[in-house]
Amino acid sequence: MTPRLFRRGIPALLCAFAAVLVAAAELRAQVPAARDTVRKDSALVADPNVRADTLPDRPAADSVPADSTLPAPVFPLLPEPRETGFGPGVWVFGPVELARFHGLSMLDLLDRIPGIVVTREGSPGRPAGVAAFGGGGGRLRVFLDGWEMPGLNASSPELQRIPLVDVSAVRVFRGLGEIRVDIQTLRLTDRRPYAQIEGGEGDYATRILRGLFSRPLGQRMVATVGVDVVETGGFRRAEPFSANTGFGRLSYAFSADRALELEYRSTAVDAERSFAFNGTRATLPTEAYDRGELMLRARGRVLGDVWVDGAVGRSWQRPGGGDTITLEREAVQAYARAVADIPLGRLEGALRYRGVDDEGFAAGGAEASLRAELTPGRAISAWGEVRAGSWGGSTGVELEAAARTGAWRGVSLFGQAATGTRAIRYWRDTSEVVQNLGNVINPSIPALDTVPIVDFPDIFPTLAAVRAGAEWTRGAVQAGAAFVVHDLGGTVPYGFYFDRGTQPAAGTTVSGVEAYASVPLFWRQLRFDAHYTDFFAVPDRPYTPARFGRAALEFHGVYKDGNLEPTLRAELLGRDRAVSLDATTGALTALTEPYLIANLFVQIRVLDVRAFYRAENLLNRRTAADIPGLTLPGARSLFGVRWFFRD
Repeated sequence: MTPRLFRRGIPALLCAFAAVLVAAAELRAQVPAARDTVRKDSALVADPNVRADTLPDRPAADSVPADSTLPAPVFPLLPEPRETGFGPGVWVFGPVELARFHGLSMLDLLDRIPGIVVTREGSPGRPAGVAAFGGGGGRLRVFLDGWEMPGLNASSPELQRIPLVDVSAVRVFRGLGEIRVDIQTLRLTDRRPYAQIEGGEGDYATRILRGLFSRPLGQRMVATVGVDVVETGGFRRAEPFSANTGFGRLSYAFSADRALELEYRSTAVDAERSFAFNGTRATLPTEAYDRGELMLRARGRVLGDVWVDGAVGRSWQRPGGGDTITLEREAVQAYARAVADIPLGRLEGALRYRGVDDEGFAAGGAEASLRAELTPGRAISAWGEVRAGSWGGSTGVELEAAARTGAWRGVSLFGQAATGTRAIRYWRDTSEVVQNLGNVINPSIPALDTVPIVDFPDIFPTLAAVRAGAEWTRGAVQAGAAFVVHDLGGTVPYGFYFDRGTQPAAGTTVSGVEAYASVPLFWRQLRFDAHYTDFFAVPDRPYTPARFGRAALEFHGVYKDGNLEPTLRAELLGRDRAVSLDATTGALTALTEPYLIANLFVQIRVLDVRAFYRAENLLNRRTAADIPGLTLPGARSLFGVRWFFRD
């Protein structure tokens, strides 16, 4: 791991340092000359022997270029869906919210979403599954500015391998059929060069270094480069992990609403898998691979409020030396979509194609989707979506729709339903009988031989689910609750190493309630936020707790004309028993124990500098585990600073 770390970490550090130097070179103090405080002589004496006043009558011209604060020629944004909140199951983290968030990966952000369960194998960097309502693998999708980042080595993408350095907004749709994460990358707001850098250090030899620089090139282009380095030794420094990402983007704007963009990303992952299992040191295969994406996007407004968007490119994943668990895969992707933002709502249609060199978890095929969102007034809204996909020769169709009415005296009612099927692929260890060529030379050798192989069969679980509830809003107070019935014909493993080879679970029905509340306390800067989900009993679905929730007390204020912004967040998260993997047998027969974890986050912003401190598992719960025997890390902390530069 160390040679790869030096090969990739040192260049990443130099790139970040170079970005800061370039940004610093661009920063010049723009101080206008002071206006003359000496009054002109009120007695105008026309004496040729008296020299004219040498002090200027007006300030010197500003040295900032006249067009530096004009809009930058950036890659445009598509109109976003309008519905957000607990009712429609959509949560949006914009630049303001993300400015008060510091984590190692995207996984830390999704862990805050009500109803989403994260199943961790161990310390940060260890594989982690993400699901809602116990949906299992194959129901999480991640999109980067419209480009889907498929899971090439598992049924779901690995959120811990997605860097945060250039993320400016995240939209999470927690549907009944799938979780969709739409990531929006940074865009300049004007023509001034922009740079940011973040550094942090913490327990278990944890370090983060993130740097980004973006600036216009001429009148039509914008270039952006960045690095994101995350390293940790893991709990007791027995689970080392590093993910080093570098990326570059170059956009060309034909006009304010039409542009092309070329992007390249490369991530190097190293993970040594030696840790204590039930008191015994266990050594698992090393993970060391490179993953990359290369894509060309085009986007523009074609007629009124009608936008078109498309991209073509490829994703690849290549294992390094000593890695025996990563599949070498390459996928070609192309998509086209159209969005119409109309007074009554929003329409979106998309076609996606994916081709793979060697089918595994990601299969070749195509998908067509259509979504209609109607918002004719504040008192009523509705949306519906249909997705038809044919992957690896297997076809499935899913429909999902929702409606909301109100509010009357602050109360609104909502309902949601989904049905259909989809093909989900999983890993299966099997064997094949082959002819033994040695029998031709030596008849004593058996003519047939049995060899172990891996194949990727599909299952077609049916989906039938409903969700209905109400929300109440009164000023700054918000609360809501919903009842859910969720029936699946089966679930597949996440496909990560800890559950790879586990057989799909039989179909079951779960039902329960979920609720949330957000209430100001005493001062408008102090809020109490909580969400809770209860399935009444331990569901048969793997990794689905009987009940779980999170409660947080957050203080956030802005002072000194916006130059001082403190944030403090203390939270408790609890989880009840769940059916989980028995790491000794590989079967889904074990039960986890309930646990309660306390976290703390503190940040102080002064001007454009943010200093932060983050502490997890403050109570040092050493028995907390999502998989029995694979305990979560004990108490750990992370501190650092992030700052921004603009010319």
